[in-house]
Amino acid sequence: MYAGFSTSVQNYLQMKQYIHFTSSALALVVQCFALTASQTAVAAPISASWVYKISIVKGAPTPDMASKAIAATGMIFGAVTVADGSDVGTIDAKGFNLRSHVKVATLLSMLDSNLNMGRQSSGIFVNGIAFTQRYSDKRGSNPELLMVTNLKQKQFAFTNGAGPARIEPMKYATVDIAMLPYAFIGRLAPKTMSFVAFTDGKSIYSTSLTPRPEKFEVAGKLIPAVRLSGTASGGTLDLWIREADGYPLHMRVGLNAQYGAVLDQQIEAVPTALFIR
Repeated sequence: MYAGFSTSVQNYLQMKQYIHFTSSALALVVQCFALTASQTAVAAPISASWVYKISIVKGAPTPDMASKAIAATGMIFGAVTVADGSDVGTIDAKGFNLRSHVKVATLLSMLDSNLNMGRQSSGIFVNGIAFTQRYSDKRGSNPELLMVTNLKQKQFAFTNGAGPARIEPMKYATVDIAMLPYAFIGRLAPKTMSFVAFTDGKSIYSTSLTPRPEKFEVAGKLIPAVRLSGTASGGTLDLWIREADGYPLHMRVGLNAQYGAVLDQQIEAVPTALFIR
């Protein structure tokens, strides 16, 4: 789904974020036509825990030790829990601040210490759309990735450990992969096709998401939900959100065509109160 991904597990996890891929890639809805922030929200905290699982299709390429370990276990159990994640922060009338951490399973951490990641996202809402202003992504000992939005010049500036990487013109209100699952939060789930642009800190991707009502189970409880589905760069993105307020429930990134792998990101618990923005 995401151009530039390798077949390593690290890049499988990046997707979850392309939507954290994530992922979706994978949020937002509707193209941005004005750069004025929405002022209709009520402040609310975010505190969420996620479980990440990878399913391997028989015959999938396994070029490195980490993906070989997942493939071998996946052949036995069907799906392998590869990481746990936590998100904390706030969403209010003016925007959002989110800190996201992903800790991989012990075996994978031993094989590749750079799979653990920490991300920070902050931004505003433009006509109801999540619009990232600053996003950082740090994986193990790898250089930090950074994207900063320049509203005045209508540009996105990308930086890596070696310094400025490049500038991209601002075409859409773009969300980062950490915030992507929350892009619809505080609103009724969309009933029509939605446009979404998202970034992993390296590039910008876009897709259109088609809604479909579905029930989704979280902690043994069926929740009225809407499944938003789209494709980008040869992969698939599915995001399940609560129908009443867009609270994220599950995200799935599929790379069956290229790698024979599917990454699932599922929330462990959902607040009963509606999340109103």
